Amino acid sequence: MRGERLALAVVSRLAGLWDDARYHAKIRLGLTSPPILLPYRGHIAHGRLHFGGRVVEDEGIVGAEPTLSRWENLKRTFRRYETDEIREAEVAWQACGRSGTAVTDEQGFFEIEVEAGAEPAQAERPWEEVRLTLLKAKGYAPFEPRRETTWLRSVSPRADYVIVSDIDDTIIETGARNLLRHWRTVALNSAEGRVAFPGIAWFYRALCAGRDGGETNPIFYVSSSPWNLYDLIDDFLTLREIPHGPMMLKDFGLDAKKWLTGNHADHKLASVAHLMDSYPDLPFLLIGDTGQSDAAIYAELVARHGRRILAVFLRDVTPEGLMPGVREAVARIEAAGVPVTTGPTLESASRLAEELRLVEPGTSERMAREIVSDGEKLKDWKWPRPFGLHSPERKAETKIGG
Repeated sequence: MRGERLALAVVSRLAGLWDDARYHAKIRLGLTSPPILLPYRGHIAHGRLHFGGRVVEDEGIVGAEPTLSRWENLKRTFRRYETDEIREAEVAWQACGRSGTAVTDEQGFFEIEVEAGAEPAQAERPWEEVRLTLLKAKGYAPFEPRRETTWLRSVSPRADYVIVSDIDDTIIETGARNLLRHWRTVALNSAEGRVAFPGIAWFYRALCAGRDGGETNPIFYVSSSPWNLYDLIDDFLTLREIPHGPMMLKDFGLDAKKWLTGNHADHKLASVAHLMDSYPDLPFLLIGDTGQSDAAIYAELVARHGRRILAVFLRDVTPEGLMPGVREAVARIEAAGVPVTTGPTLESASRLAEELRLVEPGTSERMAREIVSDGEKLKDWKWPRPFGLHSPERKAETKIGG
């Protein structure tokens, strides 16, 4: 293990030196492309604003017209991961009666955490606007300011709970437990070509609405997917009418905290712990899948936070049956008195949510119809079908605990 950490540190250092050399060479030789500003949705907690974004060179992929061509999508995926980050770029922002500037780090990221200058109208609207302007980028030719808008999730005093959801193989079919299948799906499909699991969009809307309607209960997406996919995932949520929420993703790279080599569990545990600290008066719903480590991570969160976890919903992606580690994690959650469901869809989750009075009566009946309806729509799917999409009828749903 020590040898692996040393090797990783060496490789990461070499990668950093290469990035530095390449960046300075591009600047000196004038081989740069125009910069663009990529804002990320944030949130408001304890009167503090949390948001950020990134400045990179325009690779022609953000906002590109959708295509059915797998080859074109493969090229776009390569350009998406082979980002040219812009360091020391200056970004101005305005939100909730405050304004300021931020400077990007070596990976092009900036992050803002400040007190709000005005109390958000939490009871009236779930989102507060942030206006951002890319003013200048060191080493780049002068350009007209780039203006973008993003949003901060404000939490209503009427909220009953916070929803935390995984992304890969929880809402989007990616085959994350099979590396080859996962890469084929990620690389060869655009936002338009990705499938939401049957019933997911309607059920997530029902959870966010709760018993009070609208977007009363906030949702956050915590995933080890890289920030390079942020705009694609955000577009996917819009296209599939899945509620938006701030995302907590990972940087793409080789050091111990990044996407290629960072620890999946550590990232999720830290992210959810941050949210629990941000909203100490609200309980949480945890939604994930059985393919990677969600069950074990959620069992650990239950052990740490006890009754602050209302329920755990796991979408089962293992047709051969739950793996021993998942069964053990589910048993731990159940032993702690937290109800947990598993199944190839979230139909059993909708029944439990209704039993717990987290959603409107009739939710589970409507969910069953939505699963059938969404499944029928997939029969006429015109985009390249994701590899390994399973029929929702392949296995019975299971509710564990109560």
